[in-house]
Amino acid sequence: MKNIPRFVVDKMLGKLAKWLRILGYDTFYKNKISNATILSIANSDNRILITRNHFFKKRKHQIKIIFITKDNLKDQLLELNNEIKLSTDKMFTRCPICNHKTTQIDKEYVKDIVPAYVYQTQERFFQCLLCGKVYWAGTHIENAKKFIGDFAGLS
Repeated sequence: MKNIPRFVVDKMLGKLAKWLRILGYDTFYKNKISNATILSIANSDNRILITRNHFFKKRKHQIKIIFITKDNLKDQLLELNNEIKLSTDKMFTRCPICNHKTTQIDKEYVKDIVPAYVYQTQERFFQCLLCGKVYWAGTHIENAKKFIGDFAGLS
């Protein structure tokens, strides 16, 4: 079985963290967190640290660290893809907000949660197991697939 990387992303890379979650990667991210805590999480959870912070270049660490140099999200994803071959196999299986897995739920459970039009036009719904956010295959799914599809080499 292929070892799927898990990440911890520093506070400078919030958009990248969200997109890694959209791709289905277990990605720890908090926008207010100390460098020591990031290192501790990466070490204890066997996560790869993705950072732009030069603090982490100053000394050797026991964890794998990927330094991102680009400012643009697309360029950041390409830069990361050059380091670790990213995959789209698990796309949309994690909540982009809280990082927990989503699961398919019966349509009747979302009747009073989603807009009436969405309820009438969609058959499949997914819910985050932690925060309860409900997802469905709206236009954002196609837009996300197109955005990711623009990257050569992402499979």
